[in-house]
Amino acid sequence: MSEDTGIVNISYVCEACGQAIKLKIDKSVHQNRRELMINGLATYIDVHADKNNHRHGVKLSIDKDFNVRTNTTIEVKQKKVDDIGIPLPSMKINKLTTKFNWESWKYLELDIKSEGLKFLLEKNEHTPSAEKTIESRIETISELHNVECKLDAVVPENSVESLGYISRWMESFCNALELSSSIHVDLIPEILRYIDSHAHRDPYYSDRVVLAILIDKASILIPNKNIMKYLKRYGPGLPLIGLDPVRFSSIIEKISEYDDFVMADIQTILEQNLEKDTELAEEYIIISIAYMLTMDALDYKLSYLSLDPNDL
Repeated sequence: MSEDTGIVNISYVCEACGQAIKLKIDKSVHQNRRELMINGLATYIDVHADKNNHRHGVKLSIDKDFNVRTNTTIEVKQKKVDDIGIPLPSMKINKLTTKFNWESWKYLELDIKSEGLKFLLEKNEHTPSAEKTIESRIETISELHNVECKLDAVVPENSVESLGYISRWMESFCNALELSSSIHVDLIPEILRYIDSHAHRDPYYSDRVVLAILIDKASILIPNKNIMKYLKRYGPGLPLIGLDPVRFSSIIEKISEYDDFVMADIQTILEQNLEKDTELAEEYIIISIAYMLTMDALDYKLSYLSLDPNDL
């Protein structure tokens, strides 16, 4: 994020490594954080390396005047294949089960410890494919132990490299969940559908940015009116995977009415344009926003303290 009047510099001393850390926060995003309005503090996560290249995690509480009120050290996961995050036994876990025709896995379990949420995603029963497939268990744990994902991947026998693609998508997804200061829980199943439809290749840096924005409830999106006008006109002729072009145009038209909006409000903004009887309303939202971001039709401001490619 570039230096301008909308960026505020903050600093704190990491208790684990003793370094004075300097960070940047987007002023407008911070001031619009809902938790700041409720209790006067907004929470952020910072992950940094010391002079010996050891990684450290810190949870920061920052007030409305951009003062760091508390900073708490968080254990960073060691790079071990058999490493397992430690669950929080005192936290009530809400289990949400969703069945869908997943292409990349037949079972996925996602545990977000800070939210006390566990998602169980199962594949609908269907007629077995004539194509030969292989199955493999993939386990991903985020760097600060807060997010854990286990899935049973299913890929064509002649496409073993897809297991690596799926693994790297889930690593990006889990790290984005962990770094986001305000998780958009309601859209997680739809974000996983987005990943499912793109897991035939490695995630690009732009994909990681899209995931970060979709997950981050506090992120601000700013429509580029000229590009939005172009997409509305030519959208029906674009190859839009998983999205009806006519509905895409109607969503563009609605979003174009705003100068900016918070990602947390996206469902409210679009509900007038989405058919009430559709079961995939949220999925249309996710795919539409993802397309707009990849086509530079939306600028954005994240609640992340940084958006370094190595942090995603």
